[in-house]
Amino acid sequence: MTRVVVIGGGFAGYCAALAARRAGADVTVVARAPGATALYAGGMEIVDDLDSILGTQPHHPFTRLGLDAVRIATELDTAIQAIHLALEKGGLKFEGGWKHRGLYADIHGLARPANLVPATVAGGELRALAGRRVAVVGVPQVGDYDAASTAQALKELHGIDAFAEDVSIPNLPMSASLTDLYGRRAPTLAKARAASVAYPPGFSNLPDDSFELLAAPPSPHGWRLQQVIGLGTVKAEIQGFDFESGRITAARAGDRAYRADAFVLAAGHHIGGGIRGGRKPEEPLLDLGVFHDGVLASTGGARLRHLEYLDPAAEMQSGLMTDKQLHPLNEVGAPPYANLYAAGAVLGGYDYAGACGFGVPLLTGWLAGTLAAKQ
Repeated sequence: MTRVVVIGGGFAGYCAALAARRAGADVTVVARAPGATALYAGGMEIVDDLDSILGTQPHHPFTRLGLDAVRIATELDTAIQAIHLALEKGGLKFEGGWKHRGLYADIHGLARPANLVPATVAGGELRALAGRRVAVVGVPQVGDYDAASTAQALKELHGIDAFAEDVSIPNLPMSASLTDLYGRRAPTLAKARAASVAYPPGFSNLPDDSFELLAAPPSPHGWRLQQVIGLGTVKAEIQGFDFESGRITAARAGDRAYRADAFVLAAGHHIGGGIRGGRKPEEPLLDLGVFHDGVLASTGGARLRHLEYLDPAAEMQSGLMTDKQLHPLNEVGAPPYANLYAAGAVLGGYDYAGACGFGVPLLTGWLAGTLAAKQ
């Protein structure tokens, strides 16, 4: 049986581990801490215009796979179906697919696009709420959320017949925040004056015909997702590797060695520690090449070396480049290790706060795990 070690406990690492196990591998996931996945607001954006990406973005991770749109679509369908089943088995049901993008309101009433959402959020798709009367639940003791403002935004921005309905919750601490609602049973409204009820995120046991709003970090949606994808993860910090004949033989954490036939690097970007910023952005574990728009960041001129300070949003698109088999490249553009794969936010060439924010970790994680299992 092929042994695979996945480094990173976020969504890319989860997808890689899921795919590798599905292909028959024995998988160990090693992570030092939760990454950016734990901060997501509740809606996963997968992809908006696949054909446009493949035709106009040569350094995007999807384009670098060398697959046509039909093959990528097939892999996305397969991966999403498997992820739906795995998350539901872990107690977190999701709805949606990559071909359809909905609009969902956050705690301020602003619309956020998403392809995949928790089942507790799905009932709040804004276009489906047209013509329905919606009660927005408020909690007077909570100071960082105003149901009246949210209801007004839903009415003015989206044409929804929304109104605020305050529900007092005893035993909340003084100056409570939304995080203090996490895990509490959802209060029921005294009178059914609405067809749908919008709850702030974090409550459990939502009544029928109700839904959760999207969150702002720290996010209950992120906590729930991280709890599921982190099951079985070994908590350790990889500090080095053993090598032999152009292959990695073990990943080392302190005095412990995790030996495997293949390794998937899914350590995230700055938050996860996969890319270290500064005047010379670097990949800290294996000294792999960090690129921006196909140019090696350390040799790309003064602006590129200082991009973190001059244009932080653009700097977040710096990262590893890979070949068509998701082998990460070194500074001269060659894959140094035949059994190493990379996936997720550690890759450069895309905006992971944008339309492919979860699509890249999902697809590259899935393919990297599948490829690693074949070693």
